[in-house]
Amino acid sequence: MFIAFEGPDNTGKSTTAASLATDNVGLYNATKSMHESMREDYATWHDVEPDTVATYDRIDWFSHMVYRLALPDREWNDERPRTVFAMPDTHLVLFTHHPQLAEFTADEVVDTPIGKVNPMYYYFGDYFMKLNKQVEFSLFRSVTMIEVVNDQKNDVYLWKPYAFSSPIGDIVDNIGAVTLVTDPESLLDFLRYVEHVS
Repeated sequence: MFIAFEGPDNTGKSTTAASLATDNVGLYNATKSMHESMREDYATWHDVEPDTVATYDRIDWFSHMVYRLALPDREWNDERPRTVFAMPDTHLVLFTHHPQLAEFTADEVVDTPIGKVNPMYYYFGDYFMKLNKQVEFSLFRSVTMIEVVNDQKNDVYLWKPYAFSSPIGDIVDNIGAVTLVTDPESLLDFLRYVEHVS
C-alpha cells in the first residue's frame, strides 16, 4: 500500500510517514520517477510481505503548487520544473492545522506564515477530493483530510478527520469508521480496510 502525506509544516507529516512505512522511512517529495521506481520495488515486496506500506512525506508538485500560490510574493530561487502526475494506487492524506491555531511562522526550511498556507490546503484538498471522484478515483485511491492540533506542551498531535472520499463512499457513508482515526495506527487500519474493500 502507498500513502502520501501532504499539508503545511508542523502537522506531523514526516513523523507519521516514517512511523507507518514498513522500513520506517517516509520518502521525501515524491516525484513521478520516484513513484514509478517504488511501484516496481513494491511488486517484489508485496509477493513476500502483502502488508508492506510505502509512504511519501509530500508530493513534489502538490507542495510546490500550494506553497507558491499561497505565497506568491516570495522568491523561492527554485526554477526546477515539476511534473504533475496521478497516483491512483496511493492514498492521499492531507493534514491541516485547526484554523484558530494556524497563525504562526514555521521555520523548517524558510520562515513560512502558516496562516497563509493552511487555508490553501483546505481548498486544494476539497478540490482534489471532488475532482478525484469525478474522474472515478483515477488520481488517488482515496483522499482523507485530517485537522491536527499540534500540542507541543504534551508532545502529541490530536487528530480530527473531517473529510474522506474513496470508491467505497465518502465521509457520510463511512462516518463511524473514519472518526475512529485518531493516530497513525488507526489511520493505517482504516486505509487497509479501504484498500481491501475497494
